[in-house]
Amino acid sequence: MVSNSSHKYKLVAFDMDGTLIKERNSWGILHKYFGTTDEAHKNKEGYVRGKISYAEFMRKDTALWLPFRPTIGQVEHVLSSYTLMPHSEQVIKELKNNGIETVIVTGGLDVLARKVATRLGIEHVLANGLVSDDNGYITGEEICNVDVTRKDMALKSFVQELNIPLSKCVAVGDSKYDIEFLKCAGLGIAFDPDPELSKHASIVIYDLRDILRYF
Repeated sequence: MVSNSSHKYKLVAFDMDGTLIKERNSWGILHKYFGTTDEAHKNKEGYVRGKISYAEFMRKDTALWLPFRPTIGQVEHVLSSYTLMPHSEQVIKELKNNGIETVIVTGGLDVLARKVATRLGIEHVLANGLVSDDNGYITGEEICNVDVTRKDMALKSFVQELNIPLSKCVAVGDSKYDIEFLKCAGLGIAFDPDPELSKHASIVIYDLRDILRYF
């Protein structure tokens, strides 16, 4: 439901890794668990250089785990030991109390994003998924909803459904992969960012509570 709030901004879109949770790379957690980190770096290089799409990047990454016959439940368990960013619960609660819509937009997996969203009370999740068979085993196919460097595209489609203009949206992220995400919103907030993102942000903060100054 679209907020009737009189605030300048109507929606806050949050990156997840390094923004709402302390872990900066949930995919990396899985690669560490399965012992596939080195191979994953090669896949990432292919994506960063534009040789493969993000969907293909996901397929190649997931294929590295197939010899271990992982289940979707196992993936969910591995990702369950996350740590919320300090003050994230307070910030989401106050935004909701002010009638502000909230959404997670992440290149990470929905099994983790939904957990974080439920715990924080965030209404919407835009994330990627893994396909599993009837017995719960991962098939190697992917559900690519969010390209990690083009979260702006996912956000644009989403706010059209809510009939909220991008000028009324705030985007919050932490890394260079969030550049387009922050640039597309009415207000782009870089949280404890890497140097590259800082150059493109409207505002740089180091405490999530500072978001509340704009509402």
